[in-house]
Amino acid sequence: MIVKNSPDEFQNYLSDSSNYHGTAEAVYLPQSEQELISLVKKLNTDRNRITVSGNGTGLTGSRVPEGGVVISTEKLNKIIELNEAEKYLRVQSGMILKELQDYVEAKKLFYPPDPTERNCFIGATVATNSSGARSFMYGPTRDYVIGMKVVLPSGETISIERGEFAAFAYTFSFSTDQGTKYKFTIPQFKMPDTKDASGYYCKANMDLIDLFIGSEGTLGIITELKLKLLPLNEKILSCVVFFESEEDAFNFIDEARAATKSCSFR
Repeated sequence: MIVKNSPDEFQNYLSDSSNYHGTAEAVYLPQSEQELISLVKKLNTDRNRITVSGNGTGLTGSRVPEGGVVISTEKLNKIIELNEAEKYLRVQSGMILKELQDYVEAKKLFYPPDPTERNCFIGATVATNSSGARSFMYGPTRDYVIGMKVVLPSGETISIERGEFAAFAYTFSFSTDQGTKYKFTIPQFKMPDTKDASGYYCKANMDLIDLFIGSEGTLGIITELKLKLLPLNEKILSCVVFFESEEDAFNFIDEARAATKSCSFR
């Protein structure tokens, strides 16, 4: 465990790309999942506030602490397993997205989600359900998360595979890896049809994994992810298109969206 107690040592953990600044008592860098679990248990017992830190590339101030302590996952950055036959990757949450994408592309595989800044942590992209230019064709990060492991505020863990835990209407019932049972009801409201990254994802009969995706670290700390991969398409053309009118541009978007929906790449 690396601990930074002096403000001179951790100033770069007190802000992000939004230039919003905060304060903290200390910064912790666990070097293993077990160190993280032990730390969370102690902080929970001491009732100390925790801010989970990504790589500081965000523009919303979400990793900026307002007192308490900061936990950075940057040392949890290892590839656990690449299954080329079944096309999935298991990886720790602190791995840099660009390094992950470069690694799988060298194996002729493809991880589509592409937030504007690729020096972010993969865990942070899941915690925020990041999207980017490629989401128009391939969809958001949520579509590629098929498993995860999360350290809950109690220090217990939950390992989730997509399809394993589903809500009955709006009620979840499941157990942690240690056997503690949870049962709770999520809010009943209609999710917006348009892109929306605010609040928790809530739908009837939804998958438990989707509650954690986009939750911004408020429900637990992601330590491990299982991500769906696609075959690498090396025939990609980038171009700039000029339209004679705004109406032509909007028509092009409608036609492109319709064409994308008919594709079978996913």
